[in-house]
Order: sequence, then structure tokens, then C-alpha cells
Amino acid sequence: MKFGDTSCINTMFTAVVVLLLFSSAHSFRKCDQLVTIRDLNSGLRKISEKFIESNEHDEEKFKVDVSNTGPAVIWSEIDFLAELFAEEVVINKKKFLYHWMNDADHTDKLETTNNYRSNISSYLFDSELILPNKYQMKVCVYKQHKENIWVYRKIAENHTIFELTASLNGKAHIFQNLTYTNATPGIFSTKRPIQQSVNLTDKFFTANTYWFEWFIDGRRVETKENVNFFEFTHNSTGICNIRVQVTMDLADAQKKLKGTWSKSVYFEDEVQNVNILSSSETITGEPVKLNITFDGSEVIVCWRIMDLKNNTVHNRSCDEPASRGWFLTPGIVLSPGQYIAEVTVTNDVSSISLQSQVMSVYNGGTGSSSPLAVPIVFSMLGLIVIVAAAVYFVRLKKKRDVEVADFDFHPEIQSTGSRIFNKIKGNVTDFFQRNDYLNRHRLARYHKTSAKSYGSLEDSNEHL
Repeated sequence: MKFGDTSCINTMFTAVVVLLLFSSAHSFRKCDQLVTIRDLNSGLRKISEKFIESNEHDEEKFKVDVSNTGPAVIWSEIDFLAELFAEEVVINKKKFLYHWMNDADHTDKLETTNNYRSNISSYLFDSELILPNKYQMKVCVYKQHKENIWVYRKIAENHTIFELTASLNGKAHIFQNLTYTNATPGIFSTKRPIQQSVNLTDKFFTANTYWFEWFIDGRRVETKENVNFFEFTHNSTGICNIRVQVTMDLADAQKKLKGTWSKSVYFEDEVQNVNILSSSETITGEPVKLNITFDGSEVIVCWRIMDLKNNTVHNRSCDEPASRGWFLTPGIVLSPGQYIAEVTVTNDVSSISLQSQVMSVYNGGTGSSSPLAVPIVFSMLGLIVIVAAAVYFVRLKKKRDVEVADFDFHPEIQSTGSRIFNKIKGNVTDFFQRNDYLNRHRLARYHKTSAKSYGSLEDSNEHL
């Protein structure tokens, strides 16, 4: 290593500091070494470090539990609590001495109490030399000696691990109001409001200003002052990252403390527009199938078939659709009767249940009911043709005989096909023309006209 290599020197210095901190972290004074006496003039003070022997058979058994309100950011306040337990608790008749010491700032705080609880409230770690880390707070508990009421002897000891951090502490919570009670945690619905809030746990003596910045997939969407919640709606499915950054202005120390919370969540579309398509009637032997359509993502379809007395005739089955948007049940054969199908379509954020129309199954062959309609249709068509022929025959009987000329044209003038077509066309035209002629002249013989005809009797009388 070269003498001028500053990076190596800094590395060695850091290693030495870490070793010193680690060695000092466990250099607590033993509780048995502290013996105190009450002085009427100066109060409690340490007078010796000798160990006072005690008769274990005559002593009560004590136990102390120690806790804290951490983690806490450096420059914030933290609370410590010691609770003393004994086989026989005598309220307001025991006086205990609690000695607190920690390896963060190496401060000893001695205090007395008249009951079984002692606490250090709002302890502030504000030294620039304190690094973010986990530390111990140890407590030694003493009671008055039987032979000398001014002397205290150790009866219990314990410690608690507390954490000091460089960033603000708290918990972020994401909430969405869904009607589906079995929603999967961490999965949320699209197109519904979702709210994220941050509850800060660090405690400060003075009121401070907080700035909340909200980010959706890395894009800042809103900044609020002293408002710890944010509401938004996400419209697309898939993974989404929600992040909030909090900045606090510590006025007393002219510092800025920050904290960041980030969480990735998954969004799905709710199930909606569920429909069941099925045949209303079928015959025995024909399989019954349900075509179920829906809108939604990542669903499971559960279904069963019941008779009208609510008796299950086909056990419930749950399957994942092979295709998005629709599901076809396997065909099942039912005995004669009337049935309904109960269908439930569910995903991680929603569920819809509904029933199909009544399906009737009749006795019959193994064929489908649709061929039965074919003879009926052709029978109706045949009946219509017979009625039309009868009407045509009746009208044809009422026609008058009309003499028509029959011309024999040369075969080359028109073809056989044309002659047949023209003959049919002419017969149809003559039919309607004759009907029209008869309708207009049916009463002609009963109509008296004043017209004079050539060669009539009236003409001959004039000439005479």
C-alpha cells in the first residue's frame, strides 16, 4: 500500500471505528457491581462496588421485562418500559431502584419508583456521532436490603434491542372497498377507487411540516402537505408499482428527514356480463351443454344442475376456461324432467352467481327434436299446394269457351324450350285476362242499351 493512497487509509479508519463501536456495544457494567446507599443530604449515590451476599432461600423470585417503541429515526424520541413481576405483589409497600444504561450514547440514567413499573419517556438520541444501527438498553432492578434499609441489592436484570434509523419510520397501507369478501390480498380491481395511506410512527417534541409525494409506476402524480393519504383509480390490468416519499423539515436542527415506501400490486378486471346459453327443450339421450359467456380476467367457472325441487342431479364442478370470455360445459345426459343450472364465475376480486332458464327433457328417440319439424313443414306446404290447385280448377270451370286460332309456325322460328315457356306464359296470361273479362261482362246481357245496331227493327220502320 502506498503512503499517499487515501482510499486505503479511509477504509482502515472506517474498520477501526466499526471495531470500536462493536466492542463498546457490549461493555455494560455488571448489575452486581453497583451498590448504592441513600444519603439524606445528597439523595442516591454510589458508595461501593462490592458484592453483597444474600440468602437465596429467603429471597423472592423476580422477573423484569423490558420493551421499547422503536424503530425510531435519529433526532426523534423513543420510550422504554420495564415491568417487574414477582410471586407476591405488594402494592405501594415495595420500593425498587431501576438503573438504565444503553450502548448508543453510553448514558446512564438512575431513577427510583414506588411500584412495579418504570419507564424512560421521550428519550432523545440526537448526537451526530450516533450511526443507524441496532442497540441495547439494559436495566438493573434493585430492592432494599433487609438488614440495612439504606442499602439496595440487585433482584433482576434484562435488556431490549432498539433500532435507530436514518430515515423516517412508519407503515404504508393500501385499501380498496370491494363487495367480494374473499378478495385475494395484494390483488386489486381495476376501475375502482384505491387509497394508499402512510402512518408515521416517529415522535417529535415539536410539530413539523411533512410533504407527501405519490408516484405511480415511477411517474409523480400528486404532492400534498401534511396529508398522509392519496386516492386514485387504475384502469389497466397487470403489475403496478405505488410509491410514496415523505420529507420532513426538522426546524430545531435545521435538517431534512426522509422516508420512502414502495409496493407492487396486481390489478384484475372484475367479472361482469355473465350469460348462460342452453336449449330450453330436448329429448332423452341428447347431451345437455351450457355455453357460459362472461367478461373478466383469470376466472374459475363452477356449475351444477338441479331439478325444480332443488335436488342436485349433477355434482358441482369447477374449471378454468380454456379460452377467454366463454366456457362450454361437458355434455351430460339427463332423465325426463325439468332442470335448472346454477353457475358461479369467480376471480380474485369478484364473483357472480346466476341460474339458467328451465330446461325440459322429454321421452323420445335418440335423435334430435329438430327432424320432427321437417315432416310438419312439408305437410303444410303440400296442403297449401292442394288448396291452390282446387281454387284454380274451380275458376277454370267457370271460363267461357273461346275459339282461338291455331297457327302452325315453322319449326325453325322458335325452339322447343321457348315454345314450352311461351305456352305456359300465355296460359297464365289468358287465365287472368279471361277472369277480368268475365268480371266486367258478367251482367252485360241484362244491361239495356240505347245504342242502335245496324239492321235493327227500328231502322226498318224509319224507312217505311
